[in-house]
Amino acid sequence: MNVSSDELTVPSESTIPTARAFVRSLNVLLKFARLYGLEHIRSATQFDSTWAELQEAVGNTGEAGLLLGASGSQLLLDGMPLETTPAERSFAELLTTAGVASICFTPVVQREEFANLTRIFMETGPKAGSLSDRLETHFGKSSAGGIRVNEIRFVAEDASYTEARVAAQLTAKTLGADAELIQDWFHSPEKMIQLIAAAEGAHSGTGGEMMGPGSGSGPGTGFSGGAGAVASGSRTAGGAGVGTGRSAGIAEMDEAAMQSLLRLLVQFGEASHAKDPRQLDPAAWQAKLASLPQNAQVTLREALVGVAAKTPSARVDESMLLKLAEDLAIRFALERFQRGEVRVNAVRQMLDRMGHELETLRKLLKAREEKLANAGVSVESHADVLDRQFWAAVPESGKRRVLTSPEAWCIPPRNVQQYVEELLGRGESDVAADILLHYAACVRNKDAEARKKAAIGLGQLAELYSKAASQRLQDALLQIGQQMAAEKDPELQTLLGAAFVRLSQESATRRYYRAMQQALDSLADLEEMRPSWAQSLRPRIGVENRIGEFIEEAMNAEAVPEGLVGVLMRLPQSAAENLATRMARSGRRTEREKVVQLASEVGSPCVRHLKEVFKSEPPTKAAAVVGLLSRLDAAAVEDLLPSRLREGGRGFQDAVVRQLSVAGAPDRGRLLMNSLETLDSMVLPLALDEIGMCGDASPAAKLLRLAEQDILPQSPPYIRVKAIEALGRMRAPAAAGHLRRFVESRKAFGWMYPEEIRTAAVQALAKLDPSWIESFLPQSGLDAKALALAPLDPIPERDFVRHRRSRRVRLPRGVPAVITSARGKYSSAISVLSLEGGLLSGDLQLPVGTEATLKIPAGLRSISMQAVVRFVRAHQAGFEMVGMGLEDRARLRRLLASLGDADGLSTN
Repeated sequence: MNVSSDELTVPSESTIPTARAFVRSLNVLLKFARLYGLEHIRSATQFDSTWAELQEAVGNTGEAGLLLGASGSQLLLDGMPLETTPAERSFAELLTTAGVASICFTPVVQREEFANLTRIFMETGPKAGSLSDRLETHFGKSSAGGIRVNEIRFVAEDASYTEARVAAQLTAKTLGADAELIQDWFHSPEKMIQLIAAAEGAHSGTGGEMMGPGSGSGPGTGFSGGAGAVASGSRTAGGAGVGTGRSAGIAEMDEAAMQSLLRLLVQFGEASHAKDPRQLDPAAWQAKLASLPQNAQVTLREALVGVAAKTPSARVDESMLLKLAEDLAIRFALERFQRGEVRVNAVRQMLDRMGHELETLRKLLKAREEKLANAGVSVESHADVLDRQFWAAVPESGKRRVLTSPEAWCIPPRNVQQYVEELLGRGESDVAADILLHYAACVRNKDAEARKKAAIGLGQLAELYSKAASQRLQDALLQIGQQMAAEKDPELQTLLGAAFVRLSQESATRRYYRAMQQALDSLADLEEMRPSWAQSLRPRIGVENRIGEFIEEAMNAEAVPEGLVGVLMRLPQSAAENLATRMARSGRRTEREKVVQLASEVGSPCVRHLKEVFKSEPPTKAAAVVGLLSRLDAAAVEDLLPSRLREGGRGFQDAVVRQLSVAGAPDRGRLLMNSLETLDSMVLPLALDEIGMCGDASPAAKLLRLAEQDILPQSPPYIRVKAIEALGRMRAPAAAGHLRRFVESRKAFGWMYPEEIRTAAVQALAKLDPSWIESFLPQSGLDAKALALAPLDPIPERDFVRHRRSRRVRLPRGVPAVITSARGKYSSAISVLSLEGGLLSGDLQLPVGTEATLKIPAGLRSISMQAVVRFVRAHQAGFEMVGMGLEDRARLRRLLASLGDADGLSTN
């Protein structure tokens, strides 16, 4: 895909499976390479497959490429967590331990680059330190190739510090017998203190000789009897730390003196590995110590006194020396920072310069740690310890000042999180929120490195923003959205997009609707400038695909959650469809009315989309929206309904009638009556029942014509019965005279109209003209018990969207029945039965919507009817009658009257 220079295409939803396949293939490739070597046929075949998947994964991502990140044991794709197996989690932990935040594969990646990356993982194996060095060398910031490695940094730093900083992540451990090459006095902090004392004596002109163990103290050492000394500060780290109390020596030092001190410690570490006795000459070391500035000597002596006091048996090896040197560097940086001599972003440069002095010590330590790693011993990251030590030493005021400044991006995210959580624990939520706001604002910094660090940090702090303050989550999304619209750097666009996705997902998870509104507004702004990027982000932020969840939760809440309507208004199409679906599933009027309220507040965009769906979409989708549309715009339904019903089949017509019934629009009777001629004869009974239940008497005249067969003359007589029942339900006084004619008319031998038509007319007249019925009933020839099974009226006070239309009989014993459908023939039993339907029991395989013929044995001839399956449960199926002969219906009525006492029949 071609993209312009100012437009970024990031991996779309369809690209994610390809990227996941690449990650899994990469794991297999690394396993094969370590077992057989990269040249083996299995490894070569897997390499070709993995390379092809990588090309496919990055092929549609534009200039930004594919960003594979690691957070602890979780692999991330452009900030989105990937479902991982133990193998992928192990790979993520390897990257995290090596200090790698993410690896970016761009569309220009070359096969040889990828092969080189594979070799590095193959050759270094689990040795995190060695891995980080080699990755930085080949794929660091200075690399111009198609693979870029982003490191985890502990303070803000420039690219020149990368090598030194990665090396600093190694942890000090001792190796025992390897250190036996050093002479005895080289092992003890006490002997080093004595060396310094002698050097101080020489520096002051008093001379002094090297003293043996326990021989007292040199001039100015403050040390007597070895381990009885007291450090100038109380806090140490890892057994080799430096007291953090204020020291006159370190306070008076300049950077040149500190670098001289660090250089001396490096030389001592080199000497500990030397086999040449001349390098261990105490006199030579006394001279070197004497050449140090006086305040450097004092600082070193105080540090060693602290070590001896804390751990009298401490061993002086490269691990302790590195720890000592880095602690001194941190204390020096803190002293200058606290005095205001340097700004927080200058600390990194100072530590960079001092870090180069310690490179040799780090390399010595790394060799020993590699031996431990090969032996399967876990080595704690020294950089983690160093970072915690530095941050813990910064005073409260300094932390707050830095984190509320434009330089907040310099602070590692985990330190920001630790301090914010402390503030929240103390109840200082306003300060915590202010810090989070300042950190988010760093994505708009003029410096590209600052924006990069802030974007990565925001992704890692997304959960903290959601827990600490929802308002700050909204502010953070605003800041990121504004920068996304302005950012030109493709790599930064990818990082900003990943952070935006993470924060948006947190908003959706925590139900912070205001923050969701901001995310959607930012996407709308971005869409005007970079439409393809905005469209790829939209499904990943986790808002649109959760609209159904939000609506469902609102249904169960006492009040609509604040901000939800705003979210729905920004996604009117998704909101309209989800609200329509929710209405279709409503069983109670309170639920239905809440759906209508939400849809009304979303407004005209919702209505427009519903109209378009009902007008143009396939029948299944169109039927799902007609109910809600009838409540919002009945005129639109009236215009579109006849044509859509003519186009749709019986299933579509049935669904439309049922949805209009659920929606309960006051005009639904008129809507159905105007479309009566277009409905299938098996759908007409349901439509006529709904017309009667709606309470609107305006369709009465047309119903009379239907009962008289003036319209739809070819319709089954069963339709005439349903029309008469509807007239009774709607209490249409003008129909009384016509109905009396159905009851009174006679012919030469008997009554003119069938028994079931006369029964329906009598039941309707009982509601319209009860006094006339009372006088006529004795001569009507109709069974009073059968007449008791009359059509039911709606009960307004009941909180249901649909009301029972006929009384049901719970049968004392199962009535046998035979069901025949296109799926086959089944024998069953009916446990509940009415004139409108019933409940079948048995081993049935009848899905909802199945049309069948149902026969109930009754005497010499079975009662036959057409039915539709309405619901299915375990070994049960509910059916509704949609057609039957009038003689069969009269026999069914008499059967029901004989099976149960009509006066005691359940109406529940």
